[in-house]
Amino acid sequence: MVANLVPGLFAGATVGIVTRWNAAKAWDDMQRLGSTIIPTNATILAELIAECRKRSGAPRALRLGVTGGGPTPPTLKRAWRDELKITLSESYGQSELGGFVGLGPLAPPPDEKLLACGPSLPDREVRIIDPATGREAPIGQSGDIAISGGHMIGYWGRPEKTAAIVRDGWLYTGDVGRMDADGYVYVRGRSDERLMVAGEAWYPRDLEEALLEHAEVGAAALIGLPDARLGHKPVVFLVMRERAKADDRELISFAERRMGRKLDVLAMRRVQSLPMTPTGKISKAELKRQVL
Repeated sequence: MVANLVPGLFAGATVGIVTRWNAAKAWDDMQRLGSTIIPTNATILAELIAECRKRSGAPRALRLGVTGGGPTPPTLKRAWRDELKITLSESYGQSELGGFVGLGPLAPPPDEKLLACGPSLPDREVRIIDPATGREAPIGQSGDIAISGGHMIGYWGRPEKTAAIVRDGWLYTGDVGRMDADGYVYVRGRSDERLMVAGEAWYPRDLEEALLEHAEVGAAALIGLPDARLGHKPVVFLVMRERAKADDRELISFAERRMGRKLDVLAMRRVQSLPMTPTGKISKAELKRQVL
């Protein structure tokens, strides 16, 4: 609705909607129709670039990807930028906002902006709030992402839930992130996905994206399991690429170098696939349910 159908109708464009995703068929349809923009999520865009590699290029008219529904790995943005010469413009928003907190520009992102979802939009104000003090956090420091300038009045018939996230004219998104000096917003993850491991906060995105830098890792999902000693036992599930040879110790060392921290308590499990939501995102709730 927000990224595809309504903007397409507003612009008088042709909008193609499929009931079931198939990368090969989508590539053929986009080539035939001269599709210029594809708005979807990171999982589907990863499948599409794999199809583009098989075809030795993108569909003939494609000039932009708009990605949303969850954080987009920098490795995916870099691959689209460097291999296809196409920008992935990352969006970050919520239904409670009726739109976006941040939206990436049309220009290809430089390396230092690959983690950002883009600057905040001109009709809204974004702040990073230090949860310890309730005040705005300094530039570069992580905190709770809050927004003003247009959001819902409240949840229907749920005043207690509304009061928890709408405070003094600001909507608290439930996400943790930071902002740089240029106003770009960087999302670390949902606050309810944060793991407390031996008193230290772990954000799944940090580890997942470090592992995705490894050439043999195709997908990664970190969850925390109850642990009497640690609080949360971090377990990362990996889908490896074909003919992968790296063992767990090599992968852990690889992630440690990129994150600059020890990962001794991390457990790894290799799986053929990860459970997905109907919109093509990794379902960590289902993954945790299966494990438990």
